[in-house]
Amino acid sequence: MSRPSPYRLLRTVGVVTILLTLVGCASNAAAGGLHSAPTTAHPSSSHSPSGPAVNPRPAAGPPVGDPYVHLAEALHRRGVAIWFETDLVASWLAGPASFQATLHRLAMLARVPGVVGFKVADELGYHDGLTSPDEAMAFLRAAHEGLARAAPHAQLLVDMVVPELGCLPRSGPGRACAAQARASSPAASVSAVTSYLQTGWIDRLDLSTGLLDPTTYAAQGLSLAQAQQEAWQEVRDLGWDQLTQLQARKALAAPGGWSGSPEDARDDTTVYVGIPHSFGAGAVDIWTWRQPYDGATVSLLPQTLQPNALWRSLARIRGPGLDLLTHMTPSAMPTAPRAFAHECDVASRVFDAVFVAAGTG
Repeated sequence: MSRPSPYRLLRTVGVVTILLTLVGCASNAAAGGLHSAPTTAHPSSSHSPSGPAVNPRPAAGPPVGDPYVHLAEALHRRGVAIWFETDLVASWLAGPASFQATLHRLAMLARVPGVVGFKVADELGYHDGLTSPDEAMAFLRAAHEGLARAAPHAQLLVDMVVPELGCLPRSGPGRACAAQARASSPAASVSAVTSYLQTGWIDRLDLSTGLLDPTTYAAQGLSLAQAQQEAWQEVRDLGWDQLTQLQARKALAAPGGWSGSPEDARDDTTVYVGIPHSFGAGAVDIWTWRQPYDGATVSLLPQTLQPNALWRSLARIRGPGLDLLTHMTPSAMPTAPRAFAHECDVASRVFDAVFVAAGTG
């Protein structure tokens, strides 16, 4: 249905500490309007802890010399909103000691200027170790209550791919596909997602509709854009936009940078940014700035950071009411201070917010 997401690599490379990045990165804020991600939590999701207490140790301020904090501070000085991302699911599954240690780290990171909140799960319920809706719900309760104590003013963001949506379950051919998707990933089914959102614990949902190969839709007389419209219409009909703040997500990075024609850039921007936005997504998460993946280094821009057709298309579409986000980690940043600062400048010209690796393993 959908190959495992490269987003999960952030928890692997995020532990690599590059102390050389700690020098410089002086503030040279890029010119032009920057649209910071909103920082007000969804009204339905104020943290009101219940159940067993989760009491992480009181957190000190951000430590001097922390490369993750350094990157976040550099981006914040350029007007970029900060989300730290961690695989809290893995910590929770590893047991109370691991979970508490991660919460302690997040409590410290919550004090970094510009932090909106935390992405705590990558593709929740989809091959991440959570095998049932009940287990995923138990994790969400623990994450909600833990963050309510560790970082009470931070928002909680969950990333999900929902393969059932990409099946276009209202169509005849889509019903069998949807049944198979529910059977293989019950914790990422439409009904499961609705139950998670109804708790009010998820402030933002980073959502992929799990689109299939374009040839599958072509056999039904649909373009990829039409399939995306149908999938997001289903999301609207489900009322998810009334239960949380919706964001879309798509991996567009490629070895050596995204490459394609202006027409390809137009199509990618339409399908993965424009259509979700027209159906209520207030932001779009585009993986990734630069990341080792599958034996190569994938990125949006080439090593020279020269704009490509996709970059120019993203620059045109962003604006009030539509924020763009990407992912950055200090281990994939240059070590030379000038180059580091330049990358911060370039990223801030298109991206309103960044998911920064939390350094939690």
